Amino acid sequence: MYLFIYITSTYTSFLWNPLVDFLGEHILQLGKPITVKPNGSGDTTYNYVQVFGIFLLAIIGTLLWTVVDHKRKNYDKLLYWLMVLVRYALAAAMIRYGFAKIFKTQFPFPGPYSLLQPLGESSPMGLVWKFMGYSTGYNYFTGIAEALAGVFLFFRRTATFGALLAISALANIVALNFFFDVPVKLYSSHLLLMALFVAAPDLKRLFSFFFQNKAVPAATLPPAFTKPWMRYTRLALKVLVLAWLGYTVTATGLFMQKRYGDKAAKPALYGAYAVETYIRNGDTLAPLTTDTTRWKLLTVNHERFISTQLMNDSIRHHMVQMDTASQTISWSAAKDSTQKAELHYRLPDKDHLSLQGQLHQDTVQILLRKIDLQQFTLVSRGFRWVNEYPYNR
Repeated sequence: MYLFIYITSTYTSFLWNPLVDFLGEHILQLGKPITVKPNGSGDTTYNYVQVFGIFLLAIIGTLLWTVVDHKRKNYDKLLYWLMVLVRYALAAAMIRYGFAKIFKTQFPFPGPYSLLQPLGESSPMGLVWKFMGYSTGYNYFTGIAEALAGVFLFFRRTATFGALLAISALANIVALNFFFDVPVKLYSSHLLLMALFVAAPDLKRLFSFFFQNKAVPAATLPPAFTKPWMRYTRLALKVLVLAWLGYTVTATGLFMQKRYGDKAAKPALYGAYAVETYIRNGDTLAPLTTDTTRWKLLTVNHERFISTQLMNDSIRHHMVQMDTASQTISWSAAKDSTQKAELHYRLPDKDHLSLQGQLHQDTVQILLRKIDLQQFTLVSRGFRWVNEYPYNR
């Protein structure tokens, strides 16, 4: 009952908002309204209250079902269809996550800002993203394992193997999420629970084979449908589901790859720049570490996102509009009208960037030197078959 409600809750989210609000206010008495709805984090207060609600509904539903349907001898058919639902839901999730790694859109290679960011200032989650994003090969390895687990789960004869493969992949994912504080703990834990549920009917046979060294007979799979037209219909529907899922994950992967992945087009000024000269209102500012306004570094990671590091090493992030036709970069802060900029840029040569215009309430002229990202060991080291000595830096 719990897994059924959890899986279907994805498609009934509009019903959960009032229920979650009620549980939070009247049952759990959180003391404040739940304002943060589901977003990139799957571990919000909303999500935890929703899981609590699913648990309550599962208990109530089980008790009511037991009372109303107490004469039924068994629930074999219901268990079969629940197993199908769990298998397919888990398979779809594994394939989606697998292809996100195969297309390398979940973990792109660290950009200029990440390469210049001190390790100690990285969050635990950011550390995982950099670690995973560095290696294309490891993304392929984990992505193919996850996608294969999903494919095997679609078929009854290979469902147990698919579940075991999913367990091995998900156990590592759950560990990363918990121990590196990645906010997908609830979702990944439920996927692992679903994989264990699929494998559960064969756990006794697996234990006998692996730990007791006993011969185990083949599992008996009762026919799901007795009539030929039903079997053909099931096969056709399964092919359609696989084709639809394959198309959607491939199309989404290609789209995301071109927009956010390593193969995405880089903005005109992509890279990192060190400030050589900083002139404000006609005065040249010396690079003093006590200066809280002078730029030290500029990183351009995306056409809409830049970061500036000040002389005291504080960081400022800006959502910008970059116009390559007029060669301008502009931004403004919604809460502070003085925090705005319109800078004209030009490239005097291949190694320099010049910015001139209005920054906040000042007129500035900034000359920056482009940093060669290939100088970073993480970028240039690469794979080597032969290592005479450990290269641990």
